[in-house]
Amino acid sequence: MLELEYFFSLREYDSLGRNATELELREREELERIRRRSAEHDSRTEVLRHARGELRAAEDELATLDRQLAQRLSVEAKQQLETQGLALLETQQRLEVEIDEHLAFLAGFAKTLEDITQEANAQIKLLQSQRKVLEERRALLWQGLPEDLRLAYQKVAAKKLAHGVFTRLQGLHCQFCRHAVSKGFESEVDTLVALKACPGCGRLVLPYKAVAG
Repeated sequence: MLELEYFFSLREYDSLGRNATELELREREELERIRRRSAEHDSRTEVLRHARGELRAAEDELATLDRQLAQRLSVEAKQQLETQGLALLETQQRLEVEIDEHLAFLAGFAKTLEDITQEANAQIKLLQSQRKVLEERRALLWQGLPEDLRLAYQKVAAKKLAHGVFTRLQGLHCQFCRHAVSKGFESEVDTLVALKACPGCGRLVLPYKAVAG
């Protein structure tokens, strides 16, 4: 027979564990928010680097064309080089506009990224502080539980059941899997406050008073 208080403590321990997990997920979301925006910044920076490379290549080609045009050429060859030069000038102008747009975007985005990072880091710090409080409380609760109750909880928790570790009796049936139990089983759980697991799903059966309380 166990003290009813142990079941209350175990329920609190389990609930705080879920809360701590939720806080950890929120921490990860904040980190992912920083990662996504940093990746966006890096991607735009890479596009800018590529555009600058194209611009340098176009300028080099224009310089080469200028040297070629300074030579004695046939009319046809000169016209061909001039056509190529006009196309390169258009490319140069387009790239200069694109580069200016990228620089303007990155100038504003750098400040935005800084603000987002500061905000996210502050939120992460708060979440970590809250999680620390929960984990300290859980540690105290865990230390106060009997060994058999801790082992039983760990065994069920390891299964990662969809609706959690605990169940209760509804009439003579498990709340979740609807496995039928005997009147004696019900009496052991609700009257004797015995540690029992549902024979069907394996969840720990909470005494009625631990649920109602």
